[in-house]
Amino acid sequence: MNSAISAIDDTDRALVHALQLAPRASWELLGPVLGARPDTLARRWERLTGSGEAWLSGLGLRTGVTKPCMAWVEVTCTAGTSRSVGDALVADPYALGVEHTTGGRDLLVFVAVPDLPTLYSYLSSRVQRIPGVVGTRTSMVTAVHYAPDRWRLDQLTPGQIGLLTRRTRRPASAAQDRPAVAPLQVEDRPLVLALASDARRTVASLAREFTMSESTVRRRLARLEGGQSLRYSCALASGLSGWPVSATLWAEASEFELADCAAVAAGLRETRICMSVSGPWNFMISARLRTVEDLSRYTAELTRRLPGLRITDSAVALQVRKTEAQELDRRGHRVRTVTPDIWSTPLSTDTA
Repeated sequence: MNSAISAIDDTDRALVHALQLAPRASWELLGPVLGARPDTLARRWERLTGSGEAWLSGLGLRTGVTKPCMAWVEVTCTAGTSRSVGDALVADPYALGVEHTTGGRDLLVFVAVPDLPTLYSYLSSRVQRIPGVVGTRTSMVTAVHYAPDRWRLDQLTPGQIGLLTRRTRRPASAAQDRPAVAPLQVEDRPLVLALASDARRTVASLAREFTMSESTVRRRLARLEGGQSLRYSCALASGLSGWPVSATLWAEASEFELADCAAVAAGLRETRICMSVSGPWNFMISARLRTVEDLSRYTAELTRRLPGLRITDSAVALQVRKTEAQELDRRGHRVRTVTPDIWSTPLSTDTA
């Protein structure tokens, strides 16, 4: 038996589920919810993160008051080069997600840069000049309906979820004072990037690293979290989660129906990402499935609920190499974090 699989139990999965709901909650707060001692939870989390079986990362992409320029890039390669092309893209800070897929492309890459001119520079001077790349097709993200940090395991009971929600709920006055959008200032960037590999870093450690007071760190984090400029993503290696298959669907729908399509798609348990995009098709969905065979069932359920949605293409990930700036191995375990500094100038392959 694989020792990595046998080492994971329901308490570990419940811990990951709880951290998906309350990423920076203290062990003392989580203990009563999970029925475990705080020091036991801390040791479990240290074991999970040390082995790469689970991780909790922070991602802050907003530039000023605007969202970054995000795109899905389909990459085709000459025979025998997709692995080396994937290696180059995995190491790239702008490529937040990289996977080898079935279908009409070799690689599917999720890219984030500050603006359109930077995207052009990145594609023409970087991606298209990687040895082995013979073509790219880019679909701009025009709206994010359902982001990957909202996908959850299903380990906690409704009672546990309710208890956790009550224990972590912000006071009403604090929620009312929360800004609709909190600009990510230049001085916020080092703090945000420091959370990319470990979003549970203590306020004290961040204060020491950046020579700030702890109250200043708390205030900045609260502003960025509440204002949608910093989001957290807690994940368990796909092979251990019970949802090992990643699939992507491209679809077309009337522009007037996109909001309804997004609401229905987001309501399906398997949906992990749902976005409006430009290009030949205007809708894109990523799903987590228990088996490859479940893709046809999931697609059928989508079209049953959404008669106006036309599925135009689909792909199954042969290997997810990178997700949310985290490099993964063949088992889906985290290997390292590629710091997502999307604000630096993209380098060409000649100068990288």
